Parts: sequence; structure tokens; C-alpha cells
Amino acid sequence: MYEAIIVGARCGGSATAMLLARQGHSVLVVDRAEFPSDTFSTHFVTAPGTALLDRWGAIPKLKERGVPFFDHIVLNINGNVMKTTDVFGALQVCSPRRTDLDPVLRDMAVEAGAEVRMQTTVADLVRDGDRVTGVKLRDAAGNVTEESASIVVGADGRTGIVARTVEPKTRDEHEIHGSGLYAYFDDFEYESEAASFFDGAFLFAFPTGARSACIGTEVDNSLNDAIRADPEKVFLDRIGADDDLLQRVKAATRDGRWHTGELTTGFFRHAAGPGWALVGDAACTKDPLLGHGITDSFVGAELLAAAIHDDRLDEYDDALWRTLRPIYEASRDAAIDLGKSGDDLFAAVMPAQMLVREELDMVTAGGPTL
Repeated sequence: MYEAIIVGARCGGSATAMLLARQGHSVLVVDRAEFPSDTFSTHFVTAPGTALLDRWGAIPKLKERGVPFFDHIVLNINGNVMKTTDVFGALQVCSPRRTDLDPVLRDMAVEAGAEVRMQTTVADLVRDGDRVTGVKLRDAAGNVTEESASIVVGADGRTGIVARTVEPKTRDEHEIHGSGLYAYFDDFEYESEAASFFDGAFLFAFPTGARSACIGTEVDNSLNDAIRADPEKVFLDRIGADDDLLQRVKAATRDGRWHTGELTTGFFRHAAGPGWALVGDAACTKDPLLGHGITDSFVGAELLAAAIHDDRLDEYDDALWRTLRPIYEASRDAAIDLGKSGDDLFAAVMPAQMLVREELDMVTAGGPTL
């Protein structure tokens, strides 16, 4: 019997497993994928998320893989260029490709003592009355086994089997108006992380490696049919709002396919119950405009690991809501109208950026805490 079984080995699940294993807990992590593998993602790790990577000792491992780190973001608001250092001071940020971030955290969990089984699917949860007591697993060969645990953690995304099975109530639910359209590019010239706010267009260029980047735009859901028909045309039409970015994209080479996600509903779920807990997108999914999802997963991992270690799981649900609610609500409200002018869209995201600064101060002070 394990103290914790974690379903999902990506950033939220592996971070939770690593933190628990470092405190001596017996942990099993399972994931249906085999790493390295991509997944739909904002890629961006905000300053508090990067500070947690630093706390955990992950930054040197990411740098070994060529992931660049920066102390600022270049902002372009309708042609007016500024740096975040002008407003917030130096804030260390990064945007690792998930083929780098997820394996690094998975391997750190293994180094800490967690057991990890890849290409392993959860067929069902095991219950004793209302309490979750374990999982039924199916490996790549089709063999079915059953494992028990004091707690089963759903770190398997917004549609994962843990949340689908336990059916948690929601604290908040809202319509998501847009989603990302992006691709990876090689031979791309960059100075730093970059975000552009033009009339009706939000653009981003997130460096993922040496001369490589994830480049994209957030698009209103009304464009979903056009994206399915010709994603490159939609992408270039949007990127064309920033001529400098467009020229650098044209000089680069696209690596692989176009990526998009048709998100329609955001939510904040109750994140714990008898024998189960949720972390990451399984607990909280919101509009991707602010790129805060990975950081939310890291913050949730810290809170959940502390709750399990200190036998305070009954406090985790409220602590997660209390900690993530301000940025969740700011993200929800900022992206209601993606057709705003560039100036208005930038003004809409600024309150959330002030909250990110407060969250960084909280992490720097040793948080998050229950």
C-alpha cells in the first residue's frame, strides 16, 4: 500500500510526488504517456513559478537541456515597446517546452524515491463506500493490477479520470472565450520573452531553447472553424499585427504541426474529498491569456504535499481556493472580450500582473502555506 498514488506525471503530478517523496512518503505515479511528449500548454512559467523551480533545484537541470531564463518580458502595446523591469523590476521567468519540463520533474520525483510507471492507464478508481482507496491499472501489455493508497491524487488534467469519477462540485464556472494557436520555430531570433497587445490581437513569443521558441496568439473561439480549415493563415493574419515579429517568424523554420485547444469552459473545482485530491488543471482551468496554469500547478503541489505530510488534507481545498482565487478571477475577467483595443487589453491584464508580483513575494517568503 502506498501513501499516495498520483495519476498524471506532468508538472503538477511530478512536483507533488517529488515533494512528498523528499519527505519520506511512499508514492506511486502513473501516466498513460511516454516521455518526452508534448501537450497543449501555455509554456510560460511566471516569476513565482520560476521561484519554485529554483527552490526545488530544477533550474540547473533545465539549463542543461538548453532552456533559457530571463529577468524581463518585452511588451509591445500598439507599437509602444517597454520592458517589465520598467514596472516590476527584475522577475526571473522561463518557457520550457513540455518535452523538457515534464521529464525533468518526473526524474526529480524518481531521484527523491517515488516509483513512476509510464504507459500505464487508470482503468477505474477503487472505493470502500464513499472513500477512494486505490486504482485499477492497465499497463502497455494490457495487464490489469490493483494498487491501494491512503490518497489518490488527480493530476491528469481537466478531463482526467479522477475528477470524472469523483464528480467534485464546482466553486466557480465560466465561459472561456478564446484559446491558443501556436507552433514551435527554430532559427528564431529573440531578446527575451515577448508579448504584444494590438487591436484585437494578443501575440506571444516564448523562447524554449537556443534560437527556438513557441510563437502564437490567443484567438477568439469564433475563429475555431477558420483554424481547422487553415491554421497557418489565421496565425499569419494575427502575427501580421506586429511587423517585427512577423519578419522574424518568416526568417525562422516551423518545427512540427500547429497546436490549438478549443477551450470553452473554465472552472474552479472543490479539490479534495474522502481519499482523493486534485491538483493542476484538474482542480482549476481558466482562460490561458495570462499563462498562469503551470504556476498554479506548482503552487497546488506545494499546498497538497504539505497537507498530506502534515495530515491536514481537510484544509487543502480551502487553502487552494484562497491562494489561487485572486489570479483565477483576474484571468477570467481579463479575457471576457478578446476584441478589445491593444491598450484596453493590456489595461485588463495589468491587475493580474500586480497579483503575480504579490504571489512572488509570497513564494519568496517561504509560501504557499495552508
